[in-house]
Amino acid sequence: MSIKFSYRRRIAMCLLLACCRHSAQPAQAQEASVAQPYMAPLFLNPAYSGMEGVMRLGATCQYRWGQIDHPYMLYAAYADYYFAAFGSGVGLCALSERQGGGALTQTSLGASYAYNLRIAERTFLRFGIQALLDVTAVNAAKLTFPDMLGAYGGAAPAGSAYAPSQRSDFDMATGIVFSHRIFYVGAALHNLLEAPAGEVAGQLIATPRKLALHGGCNIAIPLYGRRYSYYRGSSTALMLSPNVICGVQGAAQAVALGGYIGMKGFSGGFFYKANSRSKAVFYSICAAYSSSLFSLAYSFDFGTVSKAMPQSSPDVHEVSLSFKIRQPTRSSYFQNRRNSSPKIQNTPYINYL
Repeated sequence: MSIKFSYRRRIAMCLLLACCRHSAQPAQAQEASVAQPYMAPLFLNPAYSGMEGVMRLGATCQYRWGQIDHPYMLYAAYADYYFAAFGSGVGLCALSERQGGGALTQTSLGASYAYNLRIAERTFLRFGIQALLDVTAVNAAKLTFPDMLGAYGGAAPAGSAYAPSQRSDFDMATGIVFSHRIFYVGAALHNLLEAPAGEVAGQLIATPRKLALHGGCNIAIPLYGRRYSYYRGSSTALMLSPNVICGVQGAAQAVALGGYIGMKGFSGGFFYKANSRSKAVFYSICAAYSSSLFSLAYSFDFGTVSKAMPQSSPDVHEVSLSFKIRQPTRSSYFQNRRNSSPKIQNTPYINYL
């Protein structure tokens, strides 16, 4: 009896995932997203390539729908570096999604370039471009369908009718970021080439272009009556970092509104996230620690997928870790100038130091 229930639950959750994936935008594909975009900045905006002025390595792991047998998994990694002699940053990134225990895997490999234009002290304008190779693999043999179940819940082999398939496509993205003293705004356009995402009933489905708008500021509140520089380095100030991220992809519109609060490298955050198409509403809480060498963040998202399924929540867990590798002064021609700022782009306090 327990075996039969397990397979029934697996079938129901597979159908639920399929409905949720397409409810946000019918007959169109959508790209993956991380819960805390600023912990994986190259996926948010290619103009953030090399924004720290040093070599940086980062990784993100996301886990959702833990109540099903094969939860959704997302892995992302990136590396970037800033060449001060050329005012340019370069980056490499990779992202992989795994759904249905490997029934659907999507992998993206990208390379990005950003040019940094210093307008004034602590004022920067950056332009970025990114090239991506997307690989989608489908293996329906890993799924269990109702006609495969026996009288006692045992599953028959899928057979050759579900042969694995794979598709590769090339795509591009571009972005711009402006940063002045304590605030920052940016825009990025993803899926420029609208690469095909697959076929449904013989009709080719394209991935629509996605426009991402983001902005925020870092506000210092001095404590104990001491003066505080807006830039960095004080242990006697409380930092408030309100932020907003908006996304438009086809008929779907999404918004994340909230911010972070922190002091001495420790920070916490809360965001309200909503999707106009699917009526999905999520709440995100996070905690992070940042130093001059690394940043570590954990976030948890909870809420409802849609009004039609008020009891269904993906319960998104995400862990991000990034390292900053600083070279000795004058160790190479490409090292930062002595009078240049260690951080050439302002970001939320979650990754501020």
